[in-house]
Formats: sequence, C-alpha cells, structure tokens
Amino acid sequence: MSVSGRKGRTDFNFYGVFMKTSLEVASLLKAAEELKNRAEGLEKKFLENEAAKAAAEKEVESVKANSLNFTYGNRSNSDEQRALSAFGVSNVAQLIRVNTGAPHFAGVNPELKAMVRNLKRSVDTSRAIAQMFHGAPLDHVGASPDQDRIAGIKNLTDTYFGRNELLPRLKAFGTTVADYGAEFVPTLLSAQYIEEYELEPSLQSRFTEIKMPQSPYEIPVVKDVLKAQRAAEGAAAEGRQWKTSKLVMSAKKLECFHQISEELNEDSAPDFLKIAQSELIRAHSRAVEAAIISGDSTGPHIDADIEAGSPLQAEKLWNGLRTAALGNSANGGTLDVAGAFTYAKFLKMRAQMKRFGVDPSQLVIVCGPAVYAQLMGLEQVATVDKFGPNAGILKGALSALGGLPIVVSQHLREDLAATGVFDGAVSSKGSLLIVNASRWMVGMRRAPQLRIVQDLPTYDRYLLAAYQRLDFVGHAQSAKETSVCYGVNITL
Repeated sequence: MSVSGRKGRTDFNFYGVFMKTSLEVASLLKAAEELKNRAEGLEKKFLENEAAKAAAEKEVESVKANSLNFTYGNRSNSDEQRALSAFGVSNVAQLIRVNTGAPHFAGVNPELKAMVRNLKRSVDTSRAIAQMFHGAPLDHVGASPDQDRIAGIKNLTDTYFGRNELLPRLKAFGTTVADYGAEFVPTLLSAQYIEEYELEPSLQSRFTEIKMPQSPYEIPVVKDVLKAQRAAEGAAAEGRQWKTSKLVMSAKKLECFHQISEELNEDSAPDFLKIAQSELIRAHSRAVEAAIISGDSTGPHIDADIEAGSPLQAEKLWNGLRTAALGNSANGGTLDVAGAFTYAKFLKMRAQMKRFGVDPSQLVIVCGPAVYAQLMGLEQVATVDKFGPNAGILKGALSALGGLPIVVSQHLREDLAATGVFDGAVSSKGSLLIVNASRWMVGMRRAPQLRIVQDLPTYDRYLLAAYQRLDFVGHAQSAKETSVCYGVNITL
C-alpha cells in the first residue's frame, strides 16, 4: 500500500473520530440543556409549592384569628345562612358575638334568635367544661379591662359535651367543624344580655348607654338653651351664648360568683352551669335595677335598713332616681298621693315635670307589683269602652298608661313611710316613679362578663364569676329640670 493511501485512511479515521466526538458533545450539551430546564422547572415548582404552603399557613392563621374554622357547603337555604343575613354578619364566628336582644334586632324571627342563643349557650358550656375538666387555660379578670386575659380554648369539641351536644347543634345549624376544631372567645354577656336569656325586662335597657373609654369620663351637656331674639337692622348683634355643663361618669365594679363544688363532674356540669349562668345574670340585673331606683352614694342612705347594712350593697353605688327626686321636692320632684293612685294623680305628676313630662316617647313609669295592680283597676284603662281591645279586663295585663310604658320592678319598695323612705317605723306605703329616660344615662366601662377562674389555692375547685363596671348618671335636678317625679304615700 502506498504512503498516500495510508495517509487517506488516517485522515478518514481522524474525521470519523472528530465527527463522533462532535455528536457526543452535542448530545452532552443537549442533555445539559435538558437538565438545566428540568432544574429550572423543579425550582419553579418548588417556589410555587412554597408560595402555596405560605398561603395555606396564612389562611390557617387567619381562620384561627377569626376564632372558628368552619367549612361551608351549599348553605343558601340553611338556618345558618338565614341567621347570618338576619343579623348582618358573614360567618358563624361573628354570629356568636351578636347580641340578639339588641333593639335593632327586634324584627328578627324569634326562631332564629332562639337558635343563636342555644348555640351560644352550648359554646359557653363546652368552654367551661374544657377549662374545668380537660386542662384548658383559665381566664383572668384584671383590675381594669385592658388587663383581662380571656383564654383561647383549642379542641373545644374534644369533650364529651362538645362531641355530643355542641357538634350536633352545629351540624343542625348547617355548619361543620374542620381540622383542629375551634378556638374562640364567645361574648358571654353584653349590655342587654338579659334579653338574650329571656328573663324579666331590665330597667337598665330603658336608658341610653354610653361607652366609657376611661374612668372617670366626662360628657359635655347643654345646661341652658337659648331663644333667638330680634336684632335691629344695621346694628351689631348682641352676643349670646348657651351655657354648658358636664356629666361625670366614674365606673363602679359589680361582682358575684358561684363556687363550683369539687364533687361536680363532667356529666353533671352542663345542668349546673346552665342554672349558675342564669342566676349570675339575674344577680347583676337585680343589682343594677335596685341601684338605678334606690341608689344613694352620698349618705346617709334614704332607707334606714340599707344605711345600716354593708357598704358593699348595690344601693350604695350611685345616686338613683328616688334620691334625685327626693332632693328636688321643692321643685316638683315628689307628689304626696295621700291615698290610692288615680289617673288625676298621674296627670299631676306629669304636670310637675313641666316640659320634661310632655313627650310620652321619652317617659317611663316604674312601679311595684301592688301599685301596678291599682293601675290595672283604673277606670281609664280597665274597661273596653275606655281602653279598647287593650283593656285590662281583656288582656289581664297593662303595658302602658297614658302612652307611657310601664316597668314593674320588685325593687321599687312598697314598705315605705308616707315620706317615700324606709324609716323602720311605718312600712305600709307604696310609690311610683315617672322618669324622662332621655335625661339619664348608663355609662358602661366593662360590659358584664362570665369567667371561669381558680378558687383559692388551698381548694381544688373553680369559681364561675361575673363582673361588670358601670355608672348611672342624670342631669342635675333643679327648678329648671324635673326629669323624675316620685309619687309617695300611696295607700296599698
């Protein structure tokens, strides 16, 4: 073989190796590109997963922050959706906090109100059982509202009551609980929670409630109103200014509690808690109503038996309606009925109140049971020909007199002397109040709240305690203002 032939073969072999190497390099480059694309895809998917994970975690935290974790199906026709629409909220967590007894919900279907109240009661009971028997954290009531620590209760439905009472109620309501269960702080009491428990009407709800951001709290009010006067043409106007004053609210604390026996167990707790909650609510209602009617904080108390009693009595919280009226006797604050109550005496009391006794929408009658019976027998309201279909003889009850609503209270005493006070000597007279409710206010610093707290360390038991801080004030009574009139010396 010639040299030139060997050289050709060598060139051919070199070219073949070169081509093979080039193909391998191209294949490697392609594989590298594929690996790069795959890596970028995996990185992108990883980032997407991380974003999805972060979004999921954020959603869970949001659910926890809103107190309840609920999943919803098709609920357009459920009781839940009807209740949410009726009370103007978007979820059950908010619904739990609704005060169904508030005046602006007066037109809501009573059946829906009852369903929400029953749900709240079940929640309250489940919460208390988890705290007493399952190690859930307890509440703490501080010296001021900002020091309150209301415990978050996890796994509320893990208790026997939660599984067998709360969960079925939630399901019947149209809601299912997801994942970890529930963690929320229900509004156990509110300014008008008495109505939620369907107890006797509270006199407190007849007065405007003012939220107190601090204590003491001052409210500016107009003292003397003006009447415009004639101004001469081209002459300077005579400067005139109305006078102002202020109402000072200083919150007073009310408290009571039930001692929960060591022998109480999880089976008997629901029935006990239901009774205890209702009784604590009644206790606060009684205290506030008694203080509004017969409060006297300046002393000596208008009633001798209260004066001789404990300084912690509710009747010593503030100056109430009887005290204010008695202090303004010279300006028509009281009327000596001197006999049975009559319609003429009723009109006389309104006349003594002058302009504050005119508008029936602002006035309220407060009386005891025996005096109420006398009102029922008044000719003007007893018979059909005088009072129509609302006559006492047909209704068996009287809700208004002369267009004024009537509040019958056991706390307006009917064991008084002729002067309208209890003196320990004469105790056979009744009384009646007419008050212009627009001139008196309830200052609410901390609305009533029920809490489960630890009893003394030496006892292995708990306290179901109820607290609130509030005040009751009105415009100063004088010759220029008689916004409460007290009818005394009513023969029973």
